[in-house]
Amino acid sequence: MRIDMAISDYMEDLIYRVLAGEVDEVEWKEFETWLRENDEHRVFFEKIERAWYTGKYAARWKNVEMSAAWKAVEHGREQRQRRRFRRIGWGVAASVAVLVGITWIVGQREEGSLVSVVAQSSVVKPGEAKARLVLSSGVEVELGCVNGDIINEKGGPILNGKEYIDYSKQENTLQGDVVYNELIVPPGGEYRLVLADRTVVYMNSESRLKYPVMFGGKNRMVELEGEAYFEVSKDEDHPFIVRTERLDVTVLGTGFNVMAYKQDPRTEVTLVKGKVDVRRGKINEILTPSRQFVMNNENQEYEVKTVNVATYVDWKDGVLNFDGMPLEELGDKLGRWYEVKFFFTKESLKRLKFSGAFKKYNEIGYILSLIEATTNVTFKIDKDMIVVNEK
Repeated sequence: MRIDMAISDYMEDLIYRVLAGEVDEVEWKEFETWLRENDEHRVFFEKIERAWYTGKYAARWKNVEMSAAWKAVEHGREQRQRRRFRRIGWGVAASVAVLVGITWIVGQREEGSLVSVVAQSSVVKPGEAKARLVLSSGVEVELGCVNGDIINEKGGPILNGKEYIDYSKQENTLQGDVVYNELIVPPGGEYRLVLADRTVVYMNSESRLKYPVMFGGKNRMVELEGEAYFEVSKDEDHPFIVRTERLDVTVLGTGFNVMAYKQDPRTEVTLVKGKVDVRRGKINEILTPSRQFVMNNENQEYEVKTVNVATYVDWKDGVLNFDGMPLEELGDKLGRWYEVKFFFTKESLKRLKFSGAFKKYNEIGYILSLIEATTNVTFKIDKDMIVVNEK
């Protein structure tokens, strides 16, 4: 199927509004009916969707627009399509421009086909909501497989909601020493946690968080290894502290992301809203919204810079977002979510950069095909190994 398949003006506009989240319930049902009518509709929408996320989050359309491929296609398009670009605005036009560029590149490989160029020997599934809860007794509870169960910790109830656990419903009846639990999210997993003070924690793959069942004392302290996004319940009298192996992050009430994997070359703290204090030894940096603290884990050197926070926190909303990221680092992030390893046949390929964004529940072949179309690499999937070759 070619991307310029016949489609009504109304349905094309409806697709754009679906992607922008601007449809009501009636329009959504109409879109779902159209999507189920045949495979061509589904494939068409997937291509538009893929381009939408790339254009919306990475603005790669600028490069496509200037390319010879784009100019050749643009001159051949109908006047109606040009008018549509102006009407729907630059955000959507950018997405369509990327789509045309991708179609041109992939089309050179197999005329008339939009089949993925990824060599694939098996299907690699995306991650899902799963975790392991370690109670104070040492008993381990598998999470993500049941919904609505109550877990008892020292007589206090913990609500198990399949995709999250919630400590905020219990009364502070625990006596004596502070009781700690630990939430462990494996590779290929994600999970959500509501702490006793109503702070919400979004846990990313291959991460663990140690925290008290009920907070007591002057501070609310948790210990993190891996990556998590925190929406902290405001309490000026009891600062919230995220302790990692290399630094502490202190807040009163805010939204921020901490990436602190042991094996990574750096530790990052990205502030979305509010204010945080990042400390380690003589380091004492106050972050304001859209500012990021980045520390080299080897030599402890650091910088504070302004960033597009969406790039660093979209993962909690189901989007993998990459902005000029080296393929080696991109492989690490995809590897945690899809439980795969990337093997680069040439060292130089690790340094190639990619920009784009995808829904993280797509199968990995879908994502790799777009990276292939815009980067000088090819992929071969062999069970849980992805081999990266130069084109």
